[in-house]
Amino acid sequence: MFKRMIFLVAISLLVLVGTTGVMPAQVQSSTTTPSADPWLQKPILPYLLLTQDSRLEAERQDLYKALHLSAKEIKALQEIAGREQQTVKELYQASQKTLFKTSSSADEEQAVLTHNQGVSEAMAKTDRAVRQLLGSRYPVFRTWIREWWTRERETISRLKQPRPGESPGIQSSAYSCYIFATQYHGYTNYEVALPDKYVKFANLGWYIPPPYDSRYNNPPYTVNIHRNGHWVWNVLVREVGPWNIDDNYWDSASGSNPRRMFSDIPLCWSEAEYAYYYGYNGGKDQFGRTVTVPTSVDLTPAVAADLGLGYLENSWLTVYYFDLP
Repeated sequence: MFKRMIFLVAISLLVLVGTTGVMPAQVQSSTTTPSADPWLQKPILPYLLLTQDSRLEAERQDLYKALHLSAKEIKALQEIAGREQQTVKELYQASQKTLFKTSSSADEEQAVLTHNQGVSEAMAKTDRAVRQLLGSRYPVFRTWIREWWTRERETISRLKQPRPGESPGIQSSAYSCYIFATQYHGYTNYEVALPDKYVKFANLGWYIPPPYDSRYNNPPYTVNIHRNGHWVWNVLVREVGPWNIDDNYWDSASGSNPRRMFSDIPLCWSEAEYAYYYGYNGGKDQFGRTVTVPTSVDLTPAVAADLGLGYLENSWLTVYYFDLP
């Protein structure tokens, strides 16, 4: 009840799609290699064509118009994106099984290599399919993609900043973050996953080594989520991921629970987001896998449905972290 009261008081200071982190234009890091052309560098087509977001829908319509696509061609392009999305998802799931069920470093390295090679092959297959579909319009498509990518990175950076006049909140811990969400099948029908293994461990009563045991000693840990007028409250964090397991991105490097990894990334940017948009860590997660979707939270389908999403649809939304260390 006390946490809920804190949330209700503080929410009046927040804009629903804002964050409390101050976002510089880009982290200057030797591992950051942003590219003006994302094509064949990361799976772009599923993100652009299949994300449930009104802003991206407007971009899609602009693309279709620029290419003079017929309804049949639009459907074919969406099907190409759907196949790529399914392929990279299966690659991710296969690598997860190996990374979390083996103690062999050789097996882990092979799982990462297989994942990355599979992603490259999937993108090449998509490129061939798009070339065949568009024919002489393919160069127009590639130019449009490069221009859109520049707009997209600028837009996301702006959306993740506080709005003018918004209270900055507590800089050592984010009240809320505007992030990208995907879906997964969890232990239960109603839960979420965040890329901090100790939140999961605390909620499940598992061993946490010092000094982290003293920081994660007040479970259960839950989150509140908002999307387009829909709310879900007190959803238990019961799984770790996606991508990373040591990325408490809602904490700053100097806070009471310091960010354990990737401390040069701004507050409220998960490593997966920064790898996807800016090529941080070579575009890879903490295990070395190519990040194929900039996801920072996973929702079970029942949670997603309460937020207005269809089965396995992805979207941008706002997560509130008041309960978390």
